[in-house]
Amino acid sequence: MRRWLLVALVFVMSLFIMSGCGTSTTDEALPVNSGSGEKVETETPPEQESVEPGGDVNLVEKLQTNLSIETGENEATFTISLKNTNDNSVKVTIPGGQKYEIVVTDANGKEVYRYSIDKMFIQSIEEMELKPGEEKVWEEPWDYTSNDGTRLAPGEYKATIFSTAFEVNGQEIEENVLQAEENFTIPDEGNTAFRKVQVLGENGEYTVTGEVRVFEATFFYSVEDGHDYVIPETVQNASEGAPAWAPFEIKISIPKDKIPTNGALILHLYERSAKDGSITNLYHAKLQQFQ
Repeated sequence: MRRWLLVALVFVMSLFIMSGCGTSTTDEALPVNSGSGEKVETETPPEQESVEPGGDVNLVEKLQTNLSIETGENEATFTISLKNTNDNSVKVTIPGGQKYEIVVTDANGKEVYRYSIDKMFIQSIEEMELKPGEEKVWEEPWDYTSNDGTRLAPGEYKATIFSTAFEVNGQEIEENVLQAEENFTIPDEGNTAFRKVQVLGENGEYTVTGEVRVFEATFFYSVEDGHDYVIPETVQNASEGAPAWAPFEIKISIPKDKIPTNGALILHLYERSAKDGSITNLYHAKLQQFQ
């Protein structure tokens, strides 16, 4: 009997010991990148390439600036245009006040007139839409007055215009990129015979057009190279005489051996006095500069 009690006691004690030692351990999860444990790297997505406004097309190159000049006895008219040659519409950002700058230089390259001098312009911004092929045109008269307020002497000059547009569809337009230039002649003061003279052509072949108002519809022209006459005095008839202004066209052909290698071909238009045959209303126009 005692032996069974001893066995039972040993069995109960064994169960108690086993239950006391059977502890369990729970591992706590470590937070990612918490500073303890292994650091987990996160992948950064690659940066996307920035796209220039307007895509790959350089819209600035699709804007065309043009200039034409009509000269009269007392003033010239600058016709300035900005044209969209792109296949799509564009929005051009331009100052609301000064849309362009005009600079006139003499035969030596010296600036004699600047449009913006002594002018005040509205300080505002304007967005101008140009459809494909559309052209915005401005006209600006000028009375041949120089920067110092005096009338410029007759002769050859060059006008350069600059558009003040500074953005197209969000693309920046660098300063003075949109420009055009044209040579022209300021006539003798008091010239009442010739106006709107234009010269087209090159390398000896030229067409001269304009309007003339002369007695009995007769006037003269000659061409010289600065030293000698390459075309002597030649009579020309207009469609009608003064007091009407009549259109004229002169076809001029210079032999190749008379074209200067360095210099200019100058056209002289004039009348001769019915009283004494002297030259009156002399008008000069440059046919071409060679160098």
